[in-house]
Amino acid sequence: MNVNLERLPNSRVKLTIEADAAKLEEGLEHAYRTVVKRVAIPGFRKGKAPRRILERYYGQSILYEDALDYLLPQLYQAAVEETNIRPVDEPSIKVNKLDTNEGLSVEISVDVFPDVQLGEYKGLPVEKRVRKVTEADVERELERLRLNNSELVAVDDRDTVQNGDFANIDFKGYLDGQPFSGGAAEGYTLEIGSGQFIPGFEEQLIGMKVGEEKEINVTFPENYHRADLAGKPVTFKVKINNLKVRMLPDLDDDFAKDVSEYETLAELKDKIREDLEANNTHVTRQEMENKLIEQIIANSTIELPQSMIDQQTEYVKRMFHTNLLYSGMTWEMYLDITKKTEEEVNEEMRAEAVQQLKRVLILDAVAEKENISVTDEEVEKEISERIANSADPDKARQNLEARRQDLINQLKVEKTWDFLLDNAVITEVEVEPENQETNSDGE
Repeated sequence: MNVNLERLPNSRVKLTIEADAAKLEEGLEHAYRTVVKRVAIPGFRKGKAPRRILERYYGQSILYEDALDYLLPQLYQAAVEETNIRPVDEPSIKVNKLDTNEGLSVEISVDVFPDVQLGEYKGLPVEKRVRKVTEADVERELERLRLNNSELVAVDDRDTVQNGDFANIDFKGYLDGQPFSGGAAEGYTLEIGSGQFIPGFEEQLIGMKVGEEKEINVTFPENYHRADLAGKPVTFKVKINNLKVRMLPDLDDDFAKDVSEYETLAELKDKIREDLEANNTHVTRQEMENKLIEQIIANSTIELPQSMIDQQTEYVKRMFHTNLLYSGMTWEMYLDITKKTEEEVNEEMRAEAVQQLKRVLILDAVAEKENISVTDEEVEKEISERIANSADPDKARQNLEARRQDLINQLKVEKTWDFLLDNAVITEVEVEPENQETNSDGE
């Protein structure tokens, strides 16, 4: 067998494989033993006709398909091993010659794992945005806990709607005198002043009495996600059924005991501060990693194969649509709200997929170049830490051992990030409390 490798753009290769007549004959003989069992030839029991009789009766071409099915996987695998390529997709095959005297010649094109030409990845500048946890941060988190542990109680000392009330209402909306879809509900609880409904709706409920019915006139915003309602004036018929107010628990030691494992409010606040500091540290590291990888990608050259991009794009799409479902939003609603076309969003997803692939490939290339690996001792240490507080340590260990390679890969990535950060030129910048973000876009 003779193999010629030609490199094509975008990490694709073409293998030209030539096999001699003896190899082709091996395939034809194998095909004969298969075909003769399923064809009928007058004068012979099925499976007993000699090959020359079968070929004379049906023509030799009857053996070609089965011969190729037998030979091509062998030839392809041998060519892959000889050329040391790493295919990432199914190959495309073209038979150029099939001759019993001259042998077989085929062209096989396939996408391969891309080569990464690393640019500069050490000594890169990066800002370390340090966020200090303030007392106001702790108080905001405490207030969130109070809200999560509050209860709604019926109003018994008045019957008039006030700002901040939770009003149980029936409503029905009309556009040009006709009800419109999605514009009606019964027994809906609305927090007055929350801004849940379109501007002007909640404000007009203030002052209404329990049991009262009223018509409210409002106009949908011009950028409303439903084109049939955007900018349109509508009328809602509204009835107030009952009123409730939110009762917040007192911030004291009893509250701390109810919502946490701590005995005092002071201990709870210390834990909140600790968690916020840990989150700030995590966000800061994510930002630094993102800035570093952006620079390394810009400094490096990677030709991604189309099949790899397509597969990752489909993954990004699946995750995006799953998240939309969890948020209660449809694909059509998302397009309406963002004012984007389906083609624009798909292109954004493709660009995101490309960046994700480059990020993974860059980290893998750095790890290989710097001989970054994970020892058995490091894996054991990680497993021990993860199962330390498990209710069933044996089962937890078994689950982690079943995913051992995933765990090794994760630790390898973490060590690679540590290496890049250790070799970066870091400038520390303190972020003012009022400018602190509450989350990060990092992965």
